[in-house]
Amino acid sequence: MDFNQIRYFLALADTLNFTRAAEQCFVSQPALTQAIKRLETELGGELIRRDGRENALTDLGKSLRAHFEQIDRTRHLVRATANAVNAGEIAELNIGLMCTIGPGVLAPMLDAFHVAHPLVSIVLHDVAPDAISDLLLTGVLDGAFCARHGPPHPQLSYVELFEEPLVIAFPEGHTFSQMEAVSLRDIAKQQYVERLHCEFREEVLEYYKDLDLELEVAFRSQREDWIQGMVRNGVGVCCIPRYSLLRPELDHRPIVDPALSRKVAFATAEQSEQLPALKLLAEMARAHDWPVYASERQKGPAA
Repeated sequence: MDFNQIRYFLALADTLNFTRAAEQCFVSQPALTQAIKRLETELGGELIRRDGRENALTDLGKSLRAHFEQIDRTRHLVRATANAVNAGEIAELNIGLMCTIGPGVLAPMLDAFHVAHPLVSIVLHDVAPDAISDLLLTGVLDGAFCARHGPPHPQLSYVELFEEPLVIAFPEGHTFSQMEAVSLRDIAKQQYVERLHCEFREEVLEYYKDLDLELEVAFRSQREDWIQGMVRNGVGVCCIPRYSLLRPELDHRPIVDPALSRKVAFATAEQSEQLPALKLLAEMARAHDWPVYASERQKGPAA
């Protein structure tokens, strides 16, 4: 038994005419007739009673018609599902999200992708910056939103998304609220909350060393939410990516002398074959209307 035999039988059951059934199935009448005969031989009985021009389904044909219709529906569903998977319309993507990138700036793009491709499931994984390349190259992650710092990895491809300034965050009523911008010298005079995953940590510490200054660090953490909670509670100030500020946002000012910024990208492993759904996500990320960093910047470390 094959799908064509079932398809021919269903057309014959609808028309009760071999000629019209053959036309519906785009085959010759002899080919359809022989296929029905082979099906009847396999099932051990007649499916249609041939009586001149008056054809009718037999009891066996009537009994099996609903089952054949279910098989045909399943055939169409299997084919449609295969086409959807091959087109990237059905998939599950494991996407890394670097722990220092705030969710607010990415959420609108991810929501738009879900609206456009509702059958693609995205699982977001919180990942540390130094683990992203290995996770992509080993296939644990399909892609990752990351902040590039330094030269690109030679085995990764990047879709540049936006540039993000680092700002100084501080609690309500802090003296920095009276300033339009804050320098690293100004920050050195304050109690500091240190982000251990900050991409600029080593550069900033080296900068202070060259100036013979030292940060008064009151608290260190890898947890971005804890860092912001400490700042909000008045423990100290902190350098943080602008779009990582959680709502209600902390008060903040741009950093100058030197200004600091990083470039955020969508990274994937370079490979000949890429999941269709991953291509769709990369295309939407590339086309999205990201925020534009247009502030005046002085020369300094940049991602």
